[in-house]
Amino acid sequence: MPVSHAATTPVDAEPAEVGLVDIAELYALFTQVTDPRQPRGVCHGIGTVLTVMVLVVLAGARNFREAGDQAADLPDLLLRAVRARRDPRTGALVAPSGSTLRRVVEDIDTDAADLLVCRWVAARARRPPDTDSERAADRRHGIAMDGKVVRRSGAGDPEANVKLFSAMLHDQAVVIAQIRIPDGTNETTQVKPLLDRLDLAKAVITGDAAHTQTGTARYICQRGADYVLTLKGNQPALLGAVAAKLFAVTGAGHHLQIDRSHGRTVHRQIWITTAEGIDFPGAAQVFRIRRDVFNAVGERLSKEIVHGITSLDARAATAKAVAAWVRQHWGVENKTHWVRDVVFAEDHQNAYLGAAAHGMALFRNLAIGLIRLAGHTQIKRTLQHIAADRTRILPLLAASRP
Repeated sequence: MPVSHAATTPVDAEPAEVGLVDIAELYALFTQVTDPRQPRGVCHGIGTVLTVMVLVVLAGARNFREAGDQAADLPDLLLRAVRARRDPRTGALVAPSGSTLRRVVEDIDTDAADLLVCRWVAARARRPPDTDSERAADRRHGIAMDGKVVRRSGAGDPEANVKLFSAMLHDQAVVIAQIRIPDGTNETTQVKPLLDRLDLAKAVITGDAAHTQTGTARYICQRGADYVLTLKGNQPALLGAVAAKLFAVTGAGHHLQIDRSHGRTVHRQIWITTAEGIDFPGAAQVFRIRRDVFNAVGERLSKEIVHGITSLDARAATAKAVAAWVRQHWGVENKTHWVRDVVFAEDHQNAYLGAAAHGMALFRNLAIGLIRLAGHTQIKRTLQHIAADRTRILPLLAASRP
């Protein structure tokens, strides 16, 4: 699907009504979330309120004030789809107010809601088609895991900021699992609670050096998955053993990739060898990646060397494939966390009451995922396109189906 957002895109050409079934799916999904409010005085059901949150975030709302403003401008077509109530005096459809949206998101069980949403997104996530049935059956898919601190979410106390831990599909760059990290601990203790939510068959789990732990590697292998993990000084003995083994591997890299963009040239070389003699659960190969960055006239600007370890043997992953797993891992930073920070200004709002920080991250992940699954790569431009005509949400939802 083209990534252009002009009025002539195929998404706009579809009848608007095609996305109503998708809103109905979202409404049914959110009715499974326990409503934290007392029944007396409730004007909008939980399904309506949370589905409206999806629509307003797709229209670019970055906080609860903007969410209320966007909700007030939703057309009747969308308000009917989310089963909004009618004003008894005028008969007009009425959207939930910004204060209602805020109170509900602050008080819901965001962990349960996140589980429902991520499973729904994972079911929609499409794998690249493969006409060869044997290759399709053997194809591995990457899952990147990484944590993020939501700044300004601790009521002025940086130590109390909400920390979230998520898993993202490499290919589609959509979040398929997310949990809140309990206070007083860190993401390395939460690998099992996060990945327990996922089917890891044919999965390759990627993580940064913090996750290169024996317990993590053993758990991933026990689940029938593989891992590609980088190494740093937090595991000095393991790093020393891997570096020593690769020191004997001389000559040109086993794979070289050259990228040219923004007036710079980046060389990425990888050396790889067996992990024989390396004491680490499931280890099959170890690798070294060197990144050299040059300016337009060929002067080196920087050099970086990264070591790593993987449970994939040489038959399952070549040097080129391992390099790709490592590079694609950082999509969780620049395709998810960066978008939430820059496009939705996540670190610049005071969402510190109740579950607000986790709740808003949940809806942002969902909006980003739906946009990517619909074939768009320019997130901010797509949000602006929808804000100009909110009925454009419907064909976008339809395009996000597998």
